[in-house]
Amino acid sequence: MSEEPLQVAVIGLGGFGRQALEAIACSESVQLVGVADREQFAAEQAASIGGAPAYSDYRSCLAETRPAAVCLDVSPKAACELIPACAQRGVHVWKSVPLARNLEDAVLMVRTMSDASLKLTVGTRRRFDDCYCRAWKMRQRVGEAFLARAHYLFNWGPELGWRGDKESAGGGALLELGYHPADLLVWMLGLPEEVYGFSASISTPPDDNQLQAVYDTDDTAAAILRFASGCMASVVTTRRSGPMSEALCLHGLDGSMEVSADSCLVRDPDGNVIDRTECSSPPLEASVRQLEAFVQSVRDEADTYPCSGWENLLTMAVMEAIYLSDRTGQPESPARLLESHNLKLEDCMQCTRPDAEETPKGESPDVTDE
Repeated sequence: MSEEPLQVAVIGLGGFGRQALEAIACSESVQLVGVADREQFAAEQAASIGGAPAYSDYRSCLAETRPAAVCLDVSPKAACELIPACAQRGVHVWKSVPLARNLEDAVLMVRTMSDASLKLTVGTRRRFDDCYCRAWKMRQRVGEAFLARAHYLFNWGPELGWRGDKESAGGGALLELGYHPADLLVWMLGLPEEVYGFSASISTPPDDNQLQAVYDTDDTAAAILRFASGCMASVVTTRRSGPMSEALCLHGLDGSMEVSADSCLVRDPDGNVIDRTECSSPPLEASVRQLEAFVQSVRDEADTYPCSGWENLLTMAVMEAIYLSDRTGQPESPARLLESHNLKLEDCMQCTRPDAEETPKGESPDVTDE
């Protein structure tokens, strides 16, 4: 007999929340039991599609629907209240990026869920995209990496909402957009020994007779990461410039690799393409894969699972170190910041599979080379 679908609620209807709703609709592993958002009309619209009740108060949603898990897409400040509430009710969490406003909040969230023997997974969906999974498998083809480049450029527009408020968001473009390329670099290369970074808010003159929105979070950032192997990497991000562009490049002694959501190209040292993978699957497919990997880890009561909150503490430490470097004007150590919370690298990797050098659980199916 097949297992009953896992009962899941969606709290928050930002981009991640809406994508989670679509993923739930595509999966037989889950059943939507409730949708909550501060905007009652938005919750009602989303809930009507999934045939579930709508709520404007997450507490009512948790109390009345009693989900086994929630997809959480709220501001990092709100998550500080929601994560303990889920832990108290025995609810597993699949959370939007970033994990938290800062490393201190992140460590508290992870420990709270871990003490309750609950799963906390972060929506770093790129680890489930066809092309990035292909890059993971092919990364040894370029030999020992000595340089890496990662960027995410996006024009968010003037309406930032809570994202413009540091108290609510913790950070700006670096923490929200830059989290993805930084996570990919940590996934591919490990935790950097040092980071050196800058962030800025670029002011725009207001239009005539129109007030300019005031915000105190960064909208542009750049950082250099140095790894124990000697490899250097750059992370560049902005929410003030389109068109949307995102890519990861690895340069090794035996060649290079350029990866995006659309393709994975491996080149020899002279730049000739020796392996090409074109990926046409939509982002929704990666979200479905991550959702089902999360559900499976809950059902199996697995000790190890992909994109855990514990492993995301590494990415949060990198983010924290970049912001600290911006303030101090000198390189900072992510490992030292983890140590300030009595954490070591092995602590953060406790939910990562021992065979992490292989393709992670929840990977996409093999894609066809051209």
